Amino acid sequence: MPARCANCQSHLPLSLAADGGPILCVQCKRPNWVSIFPALHTNVLSAPPVLPAEPPAPGEAACFYSPQRRATQSCSHCGVLISDIWAAHWGQEVVCLKCLDHLRDKGRDQRFEKKRMLWDNIALAFALVPFTLFFWWAVFLTAPAALFIALRFWKGPFSMVPRTRFRMALALLISFLQLAVIITGFLALLFDIAWLKNL
Repeated sequence: MPARCANCQSHLPLSLAADGGPILCVQCKRPNWVSIFPALHTNVLSAPPVLPAEPPAPGEAACFYSPQRRATQSCSHCGVLISDIWAAHWGQEVVCLKCLDHLRDKGRDQRFEKKRMLWDNIALAFALVPFTLFFWWAVFLTAPAALFIALRFWKGPFSMVPRTRFRMALALLISFLQLAVIITGFLALLFDIAWLKNL
């Protein structure tokens, strides 16, 4: 990653930082102090770190992915025997790197989620739509929808940050009251019709 001037963000010639003094920016002439670590000049890909070999003793299990290494653990997902370099601690489980990559690609673990549907917000929005001026008539659709979403996703995952079930409980209460008013009004209408027929 190239070094940039703290003032104008233009590239700095790192060759001038060998003496340890400040580097003058070519554009704005502002002095910049740059510290260069030895790893900058080391090609890590051409010389990866050497891991200690742990060959299995006679009668010991070998790693499934590196047979020249002794198996020390087993994967919680696929069950293969793996060495320490192939093991990853994922929560309370030990998984092999293949399974960890599979969980990330398929999105089967909630800990890999980048976004999440906020069902409590959706349920509350459905419950509050009939209180608007122009959509009061939608209560016949939104109240059952809010009630269904609140009950269906009551125990589901909420936001990635800690939050309570207050919105879901409020949506349940409002939608239940709306449905109670609808049912009471419908029954009262049926009663009035039946009363008028008896006149």
